[in-house]
Amino acid sequence: MAHPPQNERQLDRVILLFLLALFLLVSPLLEWWAADGNPWYVPYLIWLGLIAAMFVLQRRQRQDHHDL
Repeated sequence: MAHPPQNERQLDRVILLFLLALFLLVSPLLEWWAADGNPWYVPYLIWLGLIAAMFVLQRRQRQDHHDL
C-alpha cells in the first residue's frame, strides 16, 4: 500500500491540530479550564501548547523539504 504524499500528510496534521484547538477553545472543556478555581495561567498554557505544536509541525515540514 502506497503512502500518501508528504503534502497530504502535512495537511492532515494541520487539520488535526486545528480540530484539537477548536475542541479545547470552543467546547464544554472551556468551562473546565476557565473555572474560577484554576490558576490564572491555565489559558496561557493551552495557547503555549498549541503554538509549540504548530512550531514542531512547521519544523518537521522544513526538514522534510530539505531531505528531498
